[in-house]
Amino acid sequence: MNKRLTATMATTGIAALLMVGLPAGVASAAPIICEPGYKHATWTSLSSAWVITHAKQINIPQDGTGKYTKSATYRSTVSSGREITAGASYSAQWVISSMDAHVSGTLTKAGEKTKETSESVEFNFNKSGTYVVFSGVKKASGYWEAKTCNGSGTGYGKKAYGKARSWSVQTEGGVKCTEAPARGTAKKAAKAYC
Repeated sequence: MNKRLTATMATTGIAALLMVGLPAGVASAAPIICEPGYKHATWTSLSSAWVITHAKQINIPQDGTGKYTKSATYRSTVSSGREITAGASYSAQWVISSMDAHVSGTLTKAGEKTKETSESVEFNFNKSGTYVVFSGVKKASGYWEAKTCNGSGTGYGKKAYGKARSWSVQTEGGVKCTEAPARGTAKKAAKAYC
């Protein structure tokens, strides 16, 4: 009986000594899952569509065909930036850069906007009729959720939510009002001004 008690006490003592020798918190340390300070964005409802920024309706008479330069009136502005609806503040430049990685084409940097004055458009009117001369851009927009890795790299915090928009491609041209352009094209968007 004494031998068993002595053996038990010795084992407990060794275990206690081993526990004392370990640095505090080693047994419960959380694993490293990210680089401290690393930002990550998730995009939802990310889409792109043509926006007509300048447009003007032109009537070409029977003998008036040919190549002309026409002045398209300012209609709409597309700006590049972001809105934060909740959470920490993330720079617009970082948000637009993140969106750029998920859409085709290089997006315009944060803070820029399309022209707000009339714009000259050259177009070849090969038939008489009513046309719209236009200029437009491919607008990208979407809702985002972002998070930042904490200082110890054990998890993410500083979450934020919002929406962003920018544009990538600029185009100009004309569309005849009797045309039936393909869906998703700049000509289709311009027909709203017929």
